[in-house]
Amino acid sequence: MSHRSDSSAQRDAEALIRVKVAEHIGRSLSSATVELSGGARVQVDGAASDGSVLVEIFAHQGPLKSGQRHKVAQDALKLITLGRGRPDAELFIAFGDTEAAAYATKGTWLSEALATWGVTVLVVELDQAVRQGIRAAQVRQEMINPAAPRAAP
Repeated sequence: MSHRSDSSAQRDAEALIRVKVAEHIGRSLSSATVELSGGARVQVDGAASDGSVLVEIFAHQGPLKSGQRHKVAQDALKLITLGRGRPDAELFIAFGDTEAAAYATKGTWLSEALATWGVTVLVVELDQAVRQGIRAAQVRQEMINPAAPRAAP
């Protein structure tokens, strides 16, 4: 049995999403460490070998919670920053679920920022078994406040 915090279902789904994004854009992608102009290095979920395409991936299923929205915004800022140093690079945030992508597509400040800075939002189709595996992992990973009183059995 896997540990409650195990994220292998999400990592596996991210790899599937990367393949689907690569098919969509017609370029091979792999995870990569990219150097910023000031020397800092950042990890991206997908990049073309020549750096002309940069991708961040979110496998989460269902609406995003507050911390997940912050992660999407943080990764958007990462892409925008990378894009400033590579003005010809295509920038993508890819999701494996329409509900999860809503924060980046449905009239939010983030959707405006992404459009303003030229970051394309993609939603790729995952098969039902993959989606169910991710949802099961998300249930296992739900954070429990250890200080909160527990109900008697």
